[in-house]
Amino acid sequence: MASNTQNPDERPLFFMEKLSPDVSIYRPSAAPDSEPLSDGNSSTYPKLIIIASWTNAKDVHVAKYVVKYRALYPAAQILLIKSTTKLLMDPPLIAKVVEPAIPVVRACLATGSPLPSSHSTPGLLIHIFSNGGSSSIANLYDKYAASASEGEDATLPRHITIFDSCPCIYRIEGSVVFLNSGLSFAQRILAAPLIYLVSFYWSVVIVLGIRPDWLAVWGRTHNDAKRKLEVRRTYIYSETDTLVGYKDIETHANAATSHGFEVRMETFEGSAHVSHARKDENRYWAVVRDTWENGNA
Repeated sequence: MASNTQNPDERPLFFMEKLSPDVSIYRPSAAPDSEPLSDGNSSTYPKLIIIASWTNAKDVHVAKYVVKYRALYPAAQILLIKSTTKLLMDPPLIAKVVEPAIPVVRACLATGSPLPSSHSTPGLLIHIFSNGGSSSIANLYDKYAASASEGEDATLPRHITIFDSCPCIYRIEGSVVFLNSGLSFAQRILAAPLIYLVSFYWSVVIVLGIRPDWLAVWGRTHNDAKRKLEVRRTYIYSETDTLVGYKDIETHANAATSHGFEVRMETFEGSAHVSHARKDENRYWAVVRDTWENGNA
């Protein structure tokens, strides 16, 4: 009899339970037998880690981050929210996509109080990748609030955020890079006129106010303290990122600081978009651990 079990190598996220086509959860089966790689006190480990992936991210690439988090914080649940081109082209759909994440967050973290304590220890780590991840989490803030019934938290619980290669505003050059992704050199040459036409068209639509600059809208949402209780954040980015300009990220970080957020900036030299961990894995994860455990100390 043929086995129905696929080789795990063919299903990089085989250990995660699908809650929907775009949302998956990893729940540790039991307390870990060994100490996690982190040097911090176990009481400070995150209870829940949300990974909001970049647009059209392949499972084999996302799995590297999930597996690393499993090693760092073995007792944490890990919630994965995916992004697709379809969602970015039709942003109102994103609110529906993040809905399955809401009960997970509430079950793991909710205090049961309509006014969460500003002094409680954070239990949530959010790792946002690119504009796809930015769109998912921006919608999560609002859907979490909208789902609250009487006696439930309306504000996303205290958390720490990692921004990897985001956020930004709409720019023609960034759109061109995005639309070219996945195309061969020959395909890019043939598609160039259409790609530039589409990118220019969206720029005109935004300038005329026909459609909002959703990238900017999501960015402003991350700097709205009314939607969440964020303890601190770190921006991981590079000046050689051709999709998301580093100046946009730094502008967003400056605005966050002016709104009272605790901000840390980590610039990687020579790394491409969402490839900073590949460029310097040890430094990347040291930044993540330190952001969670020590802030800017």
